[in-house]
Amino acid sequence: MDEFSKVIEQYKIGPYHIKIYRRAGKYTNEALYAYNSLVDTSPFGEIVESIAKHLSGSMIFDNDTQNKPLDPRFYSLQELFNTRKTLIKEHIYKHYPEFASMKDLDELIDLACYKLTGIFKVAPFLMDEHIEEFYLDCPNTQLYLDHRTWGRCKTNVILSEADLERIKTRLRYESGLLLDESNPSIKTELITDNFHVRTSMDIAPLAVDGLHLDVRKLKRKAFTLPELVANGTLPVEIAAYLYFAMLRRCNITVIGEPNSGKTTLVNALDLITPPEWRKITIEDVIESVPQHTYDKHQVRLQVIPFEGENASRSKSKEIVKLLHRSPDYVFLGEIQTQEHSQAVFHALTAGLHLIQTCHASSPENLIVRWVEHHGIAPINLLTLDLIVFMRAYYHQKLIRKVRRVSEVEKPFEKTDIPLEIDLKVNSIQLFDVFDLDKQLIKTLTEQYDVPTMKSIRMVEGLTLEEFIEEMSTYIKLLNYLVQNQLFDPYLNVQIFHGLHTEKLRHRMHYNEIDWSSLYKYVVNQIKE
Repeated sequence: MDEFSKVIEQYKIGPYHIKIYRRAGKYTNEALYAYNSLVDTSPFGEIVESIAKHLSGSMIFDNDTQNKPLDPRFYSLQELFNTRKTLIKEHIYKHYPEFASMKDLDELIDLACYKLTGIFKVAPFLMDEHIEEFYLDCPNTQLYLDHRTWGRCKTNVILSEADLERIKTRLRYESGLLLDESNPSIKTELITDNFHVRTSMDIAPLAVDGLHLDVRKLKRKAFTLPELVANGTLPVEIAAYLYFAMLRRCNITVIGEPNSGKTTLVNALDLITPPEWRKITIEDVIESVPQHTYDKHQVRLQVIPFEGENASRSKSKEIVKLLHRSPDYVFLGEIQTQEHSQAVFHALTAGLHLIQTCHASSPENLIVRWVEHHGIAPINLLTLDLIVFMRAYYHQKLIRKVRRVSEVEKPFEKTDIPLEIDLKVNSIQLFDVFDLDKQLIKTLTEQYDVPTMKSIRMVEGLTLEEFIEEMSTYIKLLNYLVQNQLFDPYLNVQIFHGLHTEKLRHRMHYNEIDWSSLYKYVVNQIKE
């Protein structure tokens, strides 16, 4: 610990006390993330070990189910937590009555539960909302992580073979997939009351140096669009434009490198879709926000991950089946393979409206990948509307930003493509509505003439004045929410539902929209 001499932050997560140390060495900027708990002090460590030994060494039955052993194979992780906490508490009352009234009893029970379920060493990483992702390169090496404030941090945690075996067993059970030499990769999620994570694991012979683990934290509370504006992810003008386009059910593809914030942005938009829309999500790992509590119509489908793509429940098959499910808007999660890409464009050319994510280092490289590597005919790219490019980088802490918003130039209306046209990849031109690096944001007057707007104008007959009034209202409302820090997801759903509903009422009763009075109505509703 000598080279990590200065504590730069400390806080508490459940039963764990976290300390982050500045590294004194001059060859790295990585800090050290360390923790301790009640088990590090006697006699509590002895109690936890005794409980774990006693309960794991005997056949225990669920109180609610006869003849059903408390075996991890029959329970989800949360079910194990619930049942074992009850048993641990009973064990403490019976064998350690002197500790039954201690103020830290709940924390002691939690620690014993984590010990029994095999996640004791990684529990702080799973629960700490400051951690975005943590990694193990191979056995007998230190875990390391990405901290929201301090960036890449080492830890003092090394997982034993027994620890890793228990994690492997849990991931196999949660995913329902094999993990062996014939299928050496697995991806699944773990969902409990205290954390929601996406896990990826590789084993030999794929992982040359032994088991590799990557755990991505999924935010328990969804970011909202004004919250992303407030934290600098995107400018308010672009947030308003994306909302405007989403209301027209434009096809939106959010791209970027891993961990650049793609799904976070998609979820923020998805959260404020009109309440009457029927939405379907297709994901291998569930990252969408459940919306039935917001009085929305939403069907969420989970397919077999890419690692098990030969199974019958594949993403590409479910995309094709969407044609018979009548969705108003579809969230496809991540588009990974050639089969996925071909299914996407099959759906787009059939008239479905999609929002999806995809890994790419630029909009241009995405087009090359689709055409040259996935065999998508360039003419199909004319069915695209917006391509939103995001990037993450470290500047003391991890920062995610929308770098560009691009659209595909269309030489003709996308619903009326001449049959004799044979486009080449180099003939596909991109039009930038926003480019952070070039400090470019198209004015509202300029946005009125971008490719997607031209298509919308042909359908709606929207005048320049009407477009400016609508966009100005969205910008004004988003600024109001940012200035007043109104970021709660449920409140945002109510606000944007109210805005949309009142807009439809204006159009129905007055055959036009008074955007000024509409804005005042929404703000007054917020204040009430």
